Amino acid sequence: MENMTLREVDALTRLKLHALPLIAVGFLGFYGQIVCPFINSIALTQVMGGLGIVCVIQIIVREGLFQTFPKPREGTSISRHGFYLSVVSWFFSGLVAVVIHANLYPEFPLESHGKLLVGYWALGGGILSQFEFIKLEHYFRAPEGEAPITILERITQRLMEGYAIFTIVPTMVMVLMAFRFVYEGYTVLGVALEVMFLGVCFVAAALFIAWHYGLALRRDCDHILKALEMVTEGYYDIRIDASRSDELGRVASGINDMAKGLMLREHIRDAFGRFVNPEVAEQFLDEHAQNGHPVKLGGQRKQVTILLSDLRDFTQLSENLEPEVLTKLLNDYFSEMVDAIRTHGGMVDKFMGDAVMAVFGLADEVESSAADAIETAVEMRRRLRLFNDRQRAEGGPVLENGIGIHLGEVVAGYIGSVDRLEYTVIGPSVNLAARIENEARAPNPAILFSSEVAAVARDSQKTLKVGRFKLKGI
Repeated sequence: MENMTLREVDALTRLKLHALPLIAVGFLGFYGQIVCPFINSIALTQVMGGLGIVCVIQIIVREGLFQTFPKPREGTSISRHGFYLSVVSWFFSGLVAVVIHANLYPEFPLESHGKLLVGYWALGGGILSQFEFIKLEHYFRAPEGEAPITILERITQRLMEGYAIFTIVPTMVMVLMAFRFVYEGYTVLGVALEVMFLGVCFVAAALFIAWHYGLALRRDCDHILKALEMVTEGYYDIRIDASRSDELGRVASGINDMAKGLMLREHIRDAFGRFVNPEVAEQFLDEHAQNGHPVKLGGQRKQVTILLSDLRDFTQLSENLEPEVLTKLLNDYFSEMVDAIRTHGGMVDKFMGDAVMAVFGLADEVESSAADAIETAVEMRRRLRLFNDRQRAEGGPVLENGIGIHLGEVVAGYIGSVDRLEYTVIGPSVNLAARIENEARAPNPAILFSSEVAAVARDSQKTLKVGRFKLKGI
C-alpha cells in the first residue's frame, strides 16, 4: 500500500474528504446568524453563498494538491502527507474567505474578518483535518495478508498532536470570546486577561502531562517493538513488562506467551532432531506441525548410497561388561561415528544394537553421495583408531568394526502407522549393503563397497577391486 499515491484514492473516500468543508460552512453560517452581531444583519442565503464559494475553492485546491503532490517524501507515510496537504488547503481557504469577506463587507470591523479566519484555521486546519487524517489512514491501511507498512507512525506523536489541538483550539476560542466581550463593552479587560491566563496555564499543564504520558507510552511501545524484533530474529528468551492494566499490557503478555511457546517449539525441534535426523525433523515440523498437513505414510523412490557399520565380536564383549559400562562405551563410540557421518552430509537412519545405518544422497547427486559415503567410511576408521588409543590409555576395551556401502534404489519415507512412525529407507539395496558389511572382516578390508559405488566414485576416489563374493540370500 505504500506504493500507492493520493491520485488513487477512490471516489467514495474523496467524497467524504470533500464533504468536510460543508461542516465548516454550516458551523460558520449558524454562528454568524445566531451569535455574531455583524453577520446576523446579512441574509442567510447571502452568507451561505459566500461560504459556499470558499468551500468550492477549498475542494479545488485540495484536489489540485493531491494531483500535484501525490507522493510523500521519504520517511513520511502517505496518510500523513495527505493530512499535511489538507491542512494547507484549510489555511489557504481561510485566507480566501477573509479576502472575500473584507471585499463584500468593508464596513465590518477587523475583528469580524479575524474571527472568520480563526474559524477556518482552528476548526478546519486544527480539528476537521484530524478526521481527514483518520480517513486517509484507514484507506491506505494494508489489507490482511499483505506486507506490513515499513514507515513507522509514532503513536506518541499522534497523542501529542491530539492533546495540542483539542486543548489549544478551545482555549484560544474562549480567549478570543473574552476579548470580544471586552470590545463590545460586556466586561472589563481584567476578565479577559484572567481567562487568557487560566487558559494558558491549563493548556501548558495538559501538554506537560501529555508529554510525560507520551514518554511512558513510547517507552512501553519501544519495549514491545524491540521484543518483536528479537522474536523475528529468532531470540525467544525474552520477558517484557506486562504489568500495564490496558491493551498494551495484554499485548506485552501475549508476546511473552508467544515467545515462551516458540522457545518450547525450538526445544521440541532440538529434542526431536536428536531422535531422528535433524533435516528430517525440520521437514516434518515445517510440513506437518506448522502447516497442519496430515501425516502421509509411504515415500518415494530415490537413488541413494547406503552405509552400514557394525562392531565385530561385540556380543562376546558385552557379556563381560556391566550394563552401565557397556552403555557408556557404545555412546562414546556412536558419538564419533555420527560426527563422521554428519560431517560428510550423511543422514543417520537408525541404530541397530551395535550397528549404525546411514544414507547419503537424499538431496544430493548420486556421484557425490557415493564419494561422501567412502570418505565417511575412511574417517570412521580413522576416528575408531583414535578412540581405541584412548581406550588403551584408560585400560578399556578396544573395538573393531566393518563397513559396507552400496548404491541403489530405495523407497524413502515415513514407515509405520500414524501413531508411531519413523523416517527410513527400505528396499533390496539396503539388504545388499548389509550383506556387503558382513563381508568386511578379515581377511577382507574393513571397508567394502559394491561395484555400483566404485563406478560412480572412481573419478574422485582411488578404489581397489577386492574380489567377487556370493552374498547370503542374494
